[in-house]
Amino acid sequence: MGERGAAAGGTRRRGRPPRSEGRATRERLLDAALELFARKGYDATTVRQIAAEVGVRDSAIYGHFAGKQAIYDALLAEMGPVSLEGLDLDTDTVAAAGPRRAVPEVVGRLFDVWSTRRALLFANVVLREGAGEAGFRGLAELIEAARGRLEEPFRRWAEQGLLRGDVPPGQLVWELFAPLHVARFLYLRAGANDADLAAARRMVDDHVAFFLTCVTTPEGSRS
Repeated sequence: MGERGAAAGGTRRRGRPPRSEGRATRERLLDAALELFARKGYDATTVRQIAAEVGVRDSAIYGHFAGKQAIYDALLAEMGPVSLEGLDLDTDTVAAAGPRRAVPEVVGRLFDVWSTRRALLFANVVLREGAGEAGFRGLAELIEAARGRLEEPFRRWAEQGLLRGDVPPGQLVWELFAPLHVARFLYLRAGANDADLAAARRMVDDHVAFFLTCVTTPEGSRS
């Protein structure tokens, strides 16, 4: 069979693997690292062990991550205390929706992320490891960065008279999201059952309702 026939038969040319294959390997590496971080701890886990769990060479990891800390950083960005990276938030869309609609939607999407198996397991890791080599100082920096990204919708709502204007937007973001982590780390950890998820959901919903009651103006309450 000639080259044309081989191509028609589905034989892939040698070279870089398809993007979908690379993505699958990246996700497998993240899952393997997460399992090891949870079982052994960050410091005791090596790149070689992560590669062995996936069944690839050590060098294959570096096609996806710069090293162990980069793997941890990717997990932290996706499932860490704020986890905004995976929400794909558009500032203009959030701002246009108004606080009464946007805040419950954003928090609901965040809760869905926190309820995944990967996030439940990572919650345990975060409690023990902080932000890997950066420690809890790095964790605080991530929280501040996330707060900065969310300030803009709150600023616009305050300018439109939808939120009280006597509290800085950054403080409003903090007041919304900080208590949510109490619900997460109390209930949304590895081993959580349906009752835990329900309790966390009630706590989150009650907080969001209270928050909106406290910070929206009469005009904002109607939006």
